[in-house]
Amino acid sequence: MLKTKLNTLTSAVLLFPLLVSNAYTNEIRLHIPTLSEDPQHHVFFHNLLEQAIIEAGYTPKLIIADDLPQRRIVKYLEVGRLSIFWLIESEERNKKFIPIDVGITNGLIGKRILLIKKGDQYLYNDVKNLEDFRNLNLVGGFGEKWFEAKIWKKNNLLVHEHSGRWELIFKMLGKGRQYDYFALGINAVLDSAKQHPELDVEQKLALIYDRDFRFYLSKTGVNAGAKYKEELHQILTKAKKSGLIERQVEKYWGDDFRKLNYSERVKIHLKTPQ
Repeated sequence: MLKTKLNTLTSAVLLFPLLVSNAYTNEIRLHIPTLSEDPQHHVFFHNLLEQAIIEAGYTPKLIIADDLPQRRIVKYLEVGRLSIFWLIESEERNKKFIPIDVGITNGLIGKRILLIKKGDQYLYNDVKNLEDFRNLNLVGGFGEKWFEAKIWKKNNLLVHEHSGRWELIFKMLGKGRQYDYFALGINAVLDSAKQHPELDVEQKLALIYDRDFRFYLSKTGVNAGAKYKEELHQILTKAKKSGLIERQVEKYWGDDFRKLNYSERVKIHLKTPQ
């Protein structure tokens, strides 16, 4: 009897390191930021990533770097202080970082609604197509080197890129300085309007281009996400096929589509650069 108990205890002792080892092997450990310019912007992306990892049978370990400006986030991703971040897909980013080739908002970011100065709605009421919009000769505001600025330029639309903190565009727009509108994704425009009651949401138009957010991994550095490339591709592919991404988009932004009356808006399709 004593021998049996000793054998059982020995087996348990020998098995424990293996269980611990398997737990760590199954863990996906990622250094991921939150965005100082928009404190709630990360919630969808963090939750989607965590839920997708769990549903694929892995254990997520998200180590949060709080309250970083986007320009610093991109720099940290370049040097591997961060493991992962979500960005709009572009050829430049595909070279600089490791893209996980799965769209994670069902193209939501490519559906843009304008924030405009109060009293300016009349300017947009008769717009029926891209040429009409272009002929308004209005200037869109974007952050410096934003991919959206390239899209606007490719479509011969007037753009001013703000070289400082991009959130100052809201204040400058409200004061009628340099910008006539700020084109934001459906995922952001209503929250931004609440934060800036001096601005209005334009009521008639939706500008659309063919892009989505991707998760990007850092290539090298102490916290590089490169080692999880294959696992995350499988995880997010499964999330797409299972409908998890679609359910999460509906959960977080379905009401925004309805409040913005998206289905009734004039859709202006833009050419998208590489």
